[in-house]
Amino acid sequence: MRKSSVVERSASWSPFPVDRPLPQVPAFATRAPGRAAGAVEVDGIPQAAAWDLAERRYRVCTDAPHGVDLCEIEPDGRQVWWFDTDGEAGPGTGRWSRQPFGGGDVGDALPGTPPGRMYGVAFDRDGRTAAVAVGVNGTTRVHAGPPGGPGGEVLVAEGYLGLVDLAPDGSLLVLAGRPDGPGAVCLCALSSRSSRRGVEWLGGGYGRRLWPLEFRPTGPPELLLAIERLDGFALATWQPGRGLRVYERPLFDTEISARWLGSGRGVLVQQDRHGRSRLHRVGLDAGLRVPLPTPDGTILDLALAPDGRVYRLWTNAEVPPTVLDSTLDSGSGPADGLGPVGRPEPGAASARGVVRSERWTEQPYGAVHTFLATPPGTGPWPAMFLVHGGPGTHDRDCYDPRVEVLTAAGFAVARVNYRGSTGYGARWRRGFGHRVGLAQLEDLAAVRRDLVAAGVVDPERVGLSGYSWGGYLALLGMGVQPGEWALAMAAFPIADYPAAHRATTPALREVDVELFGGTPDEVPQRYRDASPMSYVDNVCGPVLLVSSRTDERCPAEQVQRYATALAGRGVRCELAWVGGGHHSRDSADHASVMDRMLRFATDVLPPVPGRTRGRSPSVTTAGKEVTHEATQRAQRPDPQR
Repeated sequence: MRKSSVVERSASWSPFPVDRPLPQVPAFATRAPGRAAGAVEVDGIPQAAAWDLAERRYRVCTDAPHGVDLCEIEPDGRQVWWFDTDGEAGPGTGRWSRQPFGGGDVGDALPGTPPGRMYGVAFDRDGRTAAVAVGVNGTTRVHAGPPGGPGGEVLVAEGYLGLVDLAPDGSLLVLAGRPDGPGAVCLCALSSRSSRRGVEWLGGGYGRRLWPLEFRPTGPPELLLAIERLDGFALATWQPGRGLRVYERPLFDTEISARWLGSGRGVLVQQDRHGRSRLHRVGLDAGLRVPLPTPDGTILDLALAPDGRVYRLWTNAEVPPTVLDSTLDSGSGPADGLGPVGRPEPGAASARGVVRSERWTEQPYGAVHTFLATPPGTGPWPAMFLVHGGPGTHDRDCYDPRVEVLTAAGFAVARVNYRGSTGYGARWRRGFGHRVGLAQLEDLAAVRRDLVAAGVVDPERVGLSGYSWGGYLALLGMGVQPGEWALAMAAFPIADYPAAHRATTPALREVDVELFGGTPDEVPQRYRDASPMSYVDNVCGPVLLVSSRTDERCPAEQVQRYATALAGRGVRCELAWVGGGHHSRDSADHASVMDRMLRFATDVLPPVPGRTRGRSPSVTTAGKEVTHEATQRAQRPDPQR
């Protein structure tokens, strides 16, 4: 046994329904249908938990001070796994741990695996072989072996590769690289003794971006993939000796993910389109698509249970993330007492009087979609643009506590799906060349003009706020468009793009290379044009910066230099240091950042006297920001900021 963060009362079980927020749907034991593992929030921090579905109870496994990234369960249901980053290996670095389902000693899940960043975990169907991928010194290292036994190294590759799945017979594992690169898909063959036998690569490129999804759960290895073509998004399969087969129908106009439905040729597809999620059942051979009943909103996570039920972590603008389950032949039903809640009609006022609507701002290159929330009363209001990160994510119909806090304080809130956002098709996702940041600012400014012309927002009182890549755009906007924005609030941002690229993680360097078409050494002018530091002399309005000294993705040093440069010019700049790194798992950290932002915004843009305002909710109970970096279980960590 090795030391780990585990609660002392490890055999303590609690009855369903789960009375704590769920950051993910459970992972099910394929050979023990009554057992699952999932994370639950304890005192605002996600902890690993064992779920006894047959007895309708759950047990918290960990007491990790900083929480857990992901937990899984072995196919036979005997052991729960979690990625433990609370050791001494450094920020973001850890090992996989395992513990018996009912409680007991904790040990290394795959001894011999070096500590590193979590790049994925997978099991074969019978649980005889497990594979994990970790990032170590700029390389991806994959180890495989019997769970709890020695893990042998089977693959070392430069850069970032995310482990996606292991074939049911344990003969083949698949990893994902950059979808448009020569190593989009890596297929690594294993012997029964986990020694290296051979590697095959499937390349992506223009008109063929590839995402490996999972192996068919039974039978010979057959890999399911999603492919982005020039005419849309389609499904594909790969088999040894047969290669890649692309299915011409059905074709989807926006991004998809998919899962096999049992052992047949059916597939469950989740499509993210225009800020909402839809489910479809697809017969691969017939090319038929059948839409499935889904409440309006967003599916943040999805899993298929061994009994065929579909579990979804679902939300909409009025409802925090909620677990729903259903069969494929019926509508949604309650899961452990939690059932679906309908979405209000667009433009309808909520219980607090907040009016939610959507707006499409026409531009020569397409229409920019915005989710808008306004306080009670009549405008124009001071406004805050909440800019999403990524850039390859999107704002959607989901619960965001920041919207509740800001509208209660008297602000209109705009969430804009600028070019580069997912959910609007391949052309919108990448149709801005390599004008990184600048194209997105054009979209934000266009929506601002539209809302001013409509009398919704006060043109002198509009600010930008964002986390990560959204914070980057907020800083860039203050320098490139100083006359448009009254303030910027940027948490964990990129402030100096070339410096951030060189100091960030290998996964994010891959994203940057795709965005810019090269590294800062290869295309230096593109990085300079996109860097907030290049325009620091233009900044006039107040700036709030929030950073963490343990942030690996957007390192603190470049944020500090940007703050120093603003201070040297006499621009009001506040720099707040917080713990928890780039994505703290503690909801108290998120609440403290939101509290700081709210105080800054209301100080710079105080409410208009006499304007109707709502009652501000307690920031300390607002919870953490709802993010959706991937539409499926995080077997492959999403590299987006």
